Amino acid sequence: MDKLTRGASGLRHLRWAREIYATLAAHVEHSGLDAEPKKALRKELGRLDNCIQELSGAVKGYRDFLERERVRYRGAIRAATFEVRASKGDRLGEATAAMERESLPRQRTLKAALELAIAELRAHLCEMDTRIAGIVSEAFVDNLYPPLTKDHSRVADIGDDDDDAAGRDD
Repeated sequence: MDKLTRGASGLRHLRWAREIYATLAAHVEHSGLDAEPKKALRKELGRLDNCIQELSGAVKGYRDFLERERVRYRGAIRAATFEVRASKGDRLGEATAAMERESLPRQRTLKAALELAIAELRAHLCEMDTRIAGIVSEAFVDNLYPPLTKDHSRVADIGDDDDDAAGRDD
């Protein structure tokens, strides 16, 4: 089975995990498995859901920071750069220092939390795969994972025009 590259973003890991969850849930709901394997797979769904929720929280915190707080500093730097070029003052150093002082420590903290959540998801999936293979089969485990682009950086969404990887196989 293809696994998402470790360097993929938190958002892409989240999507990947949700795809795996959805496939596992569909198997539990619609397969002809006996009661005991289904019960064990439901337990796996609960565990995976917890892991997904943790990752989702870390992704949200980091994305919110990037899209709300960090852009303010980047905007201030662009404005200061323009003023320097227009010879109207030197706010560039001040704006850059403010970003480094106020924004970067928070970004590092959020990024570390996100990287930890990604590592925990990946470890969880490895453990889950082993448990499920023992309950059902390796082929079943392989079926849980969605197709990826050639570089394994994201879920392949051929035919979905709203996805950034739509129709691409790179």
